[in-house]
Amino acid sequence: MFVKLIFKSNNLVEISWVKHILDSNDIEFFVLDELMSINEGNISAIPVRILVKDNFMDKAKKLLSDELKKL
Repeated sequence: MFVKLIFKSNNLVEISWVKHILDSNDIEFFVLDELMSINEGNISAIPVRILVKDNFMDKAKKLLSDELKKL
């Protein structure tokens, strides 16, 4: 199993939105540096990264793209 980066941001609202979209579509994801980002405060030096398994990458990209078009 390989995982690939699908999203990286310092914006907690964007991160929450991406996690919700992936979770509600049963796409397993991994969040890296979330606690580090919280601990470092408001300077936004450490972005949070969201990764998905490579076999879900195409589906995840399409879902996020489709949801962005709705905004």
